[in-house]
Amino acid sequence: MPIIPRIGRKSLRLRSVIIFVYGVLIAGSITTVYPFLIMFATSFASQTDFEEYRLVPRYFYNDKALMTKYLEEKNKREQFDLFKLRYHIEEPFEEEISGRTIKRKYGRYIEMEPVLKEYDLESPEFKARIGDWHTFRKALPLKYKDTFFHAYIMPIGETDVAFQKYLEKKYPVLEDMQDAIEEQAKSYIVVYIGFDAYDRHSWNPDTRKKTGEWLECRKTLPDRMMNVMTTKPIYDKYLYDTYGSIEALNDSWGSSYGYFWEIPFRSAKPEGKEGDDWEVFLRKKIPMRYVRLDVERCRDSYLEYLKDTYGDVAKYNGKTGDNASSLETVVLAEYMPGESLALFNWQGYYENKAPLDAVIIDTADVRFQRYLKDKYTDIAALNLAWGADLASFEDVEPPWREDDYYDLKTNKKDIRWDYFTRNYVYVFKRVFLQGRPLINTFILVTLTVLSQVTINPMAAYALSRYKLSYSSKILIFMLATMAFPAEVTMIPNFLMIKRLHLLNTFGALVLPRLANGYYVFLLKGFFDALPQELYEAASIDGASEFRMFRTITLPLSLPVLSVIALFAFGSSYGSFLWALTTCQDQKMWTLMVFLQQFQQTTRSVPYVLMASLILAAIPTIIVFLSAQKVLMRGIVVPTMK
Repeated sequence: MPIIPRIGRKSLRLRSVIIFVYGVLIAGSITTVYPFLIMFATSFASQTDFEEYRLVPRYFYNDKALMTKYLEEKNKREQFDLFKLRYHIEEPFEEEISGRTIKRKYGRYIEMEPVLKEYDLESPEFKARIGDWHTFRKALPLKYKDTFFHAYIMPIGETDVAFQKYLEKKYPVLEDMQDAIEEQAKSYIVVYIGFDAYDRHSWNPDTRKKTGEWLECRKTLPDRMMNVMTTKPIYDKYLYDTYGSIEALNDSWGSSYGYFWEIPFRSAKPEGKEGDDWEVFLRKKIPMRYVRLDVERCRDSYLEYLKDTYGDVAKYNGKTGDNASSLETVVLAEYMPGESLALFNWQGYYENKAPLDAVIIDTADVRFQRYLKDKYTDIAALNLAWGADLASFEDVEPPWREDDYYDLKTNKKDIRWDYFTRNYVYVFKRVFLQGRPLINTFILVTLTVLSQVTINPMAAYALSRYKLSYSSKILIFMLATMAFPAEVTMIPNFLMIKRLHLLNTFGALVLPRLANGYYVFLLKGFFDALPQELYEAASIDGASEFRMFRTITLPLSLPVLSVIALFAFGSSYGSFLWALTTCQDQKMWTLMVFLQQFQQTTRSVPYVLMASLILAAIPTIIVFLSAQKVLMRGIVVPTMK
């Protein structure tokens, strides 16, 4: 009998009731599905946009949102200030908050979406700027290049993946790769790139084997992954750190700059306070790998420095391990050396004694300006080709904005696909293909389901067919097991498994799940309702009990057995605590145990965590969706019986 009668359904009152009921059901379904959809959408996000919590990530359909995501994925987080100076971002900017106008700086790439520019890729001026920059960048030595595309915390960026593929191709055997990089990485996908700091004053690559492999890998990377380390943004950052505001700098220098990025980096020492700051930067802050010394001009001052530092050649040889016959024969390197002791001497001399006229600035900025001067000869010709208004070649800066815009536009499909899939690819390789979690889980689920649909029906059949005087007591005993949660029985079960020497075996995982008191009770009630005439006819035909069980009971009980199988699948697939307790050996970990351990390392990157949860939920969703009809029959048929 329906709850709402058919008679009078057209009345306003009943229609209002029906609308209310459907509204409540829809609202309930939304509150159930909405969190899952948010989790699903977040699994495609990254550090840039995971806090937006949108049903559809904006970078799917918004090019500017994709651009901010691209910029954050491309540039190192610690170089954010250098990026803003490269892009000539005008800050501090005014923002109105709660009726008050305040001045603040950009703190994240996503905040700069309004100030990003668009360009015409087909304009001659754009092509000239990009063409000149790409030609120059391609010929530039590697020592001037850092790398782009490093993901936050997890090694899933384009450059990280390129290094992992390089190692996998060069060392197909994992143990060989571990020896080559001197790390006990359990998989190629957990390997991070070597450490780079090309913007630091005295940094040089270390001598570890991994660094050597990384330097070799860098030679194979495409130009778009290489970050040319220009000096001007580093100089601008130094001035900002020194003065704090452009107003303070203008007061000190007597200048009228509007922003730090307007200040040129001179090739020679300027006059006044600007010259003092320039010299401090040149000696103490500039990456020394980008300067060289005129050895002939430095000869006398270097000898004086050695005498002041060591006194005589014996002390020099004793501290440096050199075998010089005299201080006059000690050779001064033209470029910053890589060895620690040699670097100590070279740096001490460079920072304190080297004449400024003997210091040759050989940065990527200078090289680019020199390249353009050789090509165009006159600044007017460059302005005409670039559509610019530059006063001299010293004012030229690389077209950073245009280069990023060009790279994104020409590779937009691949870049968007990479952002769409990278979390899932990483999780699948890290969790599902590392070790034996999938195989262990499949074996556990298979054995559990088979035991549940075999032992429970046999026990219920015996209680149903044979009218024992103590059948009710057996059923009560079985139902009593439901009164105790799994945590209560875990300790005695563990002690039993330990005494049977079954720890770290499938026996430990499956044995406690062989039977279920509630399922026996449910099946007995179902079997009792089956027509007894079928069994009587089979007995007359001479059928055995096992044959009647196999040919009559099981086929008629398929719906309820399917429900039991589904529940057994769900409980065994999602089992974590018991599997972790009884199988400490990583080779016996199930998917849930492996996933939990993985989540411990991904708490700070929730988008990767969400991807792992979505992948783990897929088998359950597929099984339950594909078995919906059988599940409903298992619920309805026993009720009808």
